[in-house]
Amino acid sequence: MRAASLQRHTSHEPAPRVRPLRLFVFSALLLALSLSVTAQPVPPKTEAHRSAGKAFGLSLLLPGLGHRYVHQNQWSGWAKTYAAADGALWLSLIGGEWRRDHLVQSYTTLARGSAMASVAGKDRTFFLTLASFESSDVYLETMLRNRAWDRIDYVDDPDFQWEWQSDAAFNRYRDLRDDAESLRRRRSILIASLVANRLISGAIAARSAGRSRRTQVTASLSPPIDAAPVLSLNVRF
Repeated sequence: MRAASLQRHTSHEPAPRVRPLRLFVFSALLLALSLSVTAQPVPPKTEAHRSAGKAFGLSLLLPGLGHRYVHQNQWSGWAKTYAAADGALWLSLIGGEWRRDHLVQSYTTLARGSAMASVAGKDRTFFLTLASFESSDVYLETMLRNRAWDRIDYVDDPDFQWEWQSDAAFNRYRDLRDDAESLRRRRSILIASLVANRLISGAIAARSAGRSRRTQVTASLSPPIDAAPVLSLNVRF
């Protein structure tokens, strides 16, 4: 009798309520599974919306100018470095050319006065020959001894004949010309360095500008695995 009464009492007991917190968490998970969050953070102002082509072109105009463009007209450390290097190279090139012109005038005047050479309209080969032989007669004897038949007639014209008056003047001429030739070779190196500085700074500035595009970050919440939800991130540059 008690058992039947107990059974009857149990069957009429109301079902336990679902706690509001669990219901909220369950609903939130269902909502998260159906949504994906896409975030597009605004890049720093120093690198926002920059053209790689323009950065490269500005660097060709002046090394460091492309970096300044990428960094919102801010002269960064590298921008100053490239610009300073370009200025130093230009100063060295201009100074070297001035020094070389002075040396050319000096050894040309020396050849005219101390070797009785006609220097008007002569090319680099003529001045090199003057630095290699004491006179046109010594040059002719050397060519005959070496059987360089194609070079014998080089001194047939009186305008291509010379004779150094002293060994001191001859040696002085050689020193001046050697210094001028060293500066000429140095000029080629400086010009190549100016071009290389522009290309390198342009390439780096263009690369920095390419990195300034907006970064896309996609986040999604996957179904729970081992009682824990999984957050997935997808980053695109």
